[in-house]
Amino acid sequence: MIGDKIRKSRKAKAITLNQLAQLSGLTASYISQIERNLAEPSISSLRKISVALKLPLYTFLEETSELTRVIRADQRKQLKLRESNIVYEFLSPTGTSVHETPSLEVVFFSLNPKSWSREDYSAHAAEECIIVLSGEITIDCVDETFALHAGDSIYIKNNIPHKAFNPGETVATAIMCLTPPVY
Repeated sequence: MIGDKIRKSRKAKAITLNQLAQLSGLTASYISQIERNLAEPSISSLRKISVALKLPLYTFLEETSELTRVIRADQRKQLKLRESNIVYEFLSPTGTSVHETPSLEVVFFSLNPKSWSREDYSAHAAEECIIVLSGEITIDCVDETFALHAGDSIYIKNNIPHKAFNPGETVATAIMCLTPPVY
């Protein structure tokens, strides 16, 4: 469970609940509920925790099985949180699956109709390229908006706040490539 992995990572780094709360901007009681698997974190909260712990987001998704360079379609690691309208599937190796932390992260995602990828904007120290596979996705970069259709792509420089919206009536799908992997 995600909560168990967060607690284990926090303790391995000798960080208290209060310290993690201060580093992440979340409350200690909320983190405690997550760690005890009483609450499921939003993607935004999980990102804040991963940044505070200086661990890639996928650290909390890893299975205990041995990983290889080849990611089979039916064995992709997925991130889908309850209140989220987006499902992420990791297409590239995560963690130390190829004997070192990969410098590139490739993720397939599907976004429900008439929904945002997240409530707040995401800004990270990674370059990102998004390629729309099906449907339409609008990328909101705070001061500029881009409407993308199947086959279109967008490059987003590091630290540019952005989020995605699916204005269509069907699920939209895309692939995003990030370097380095996002915490």
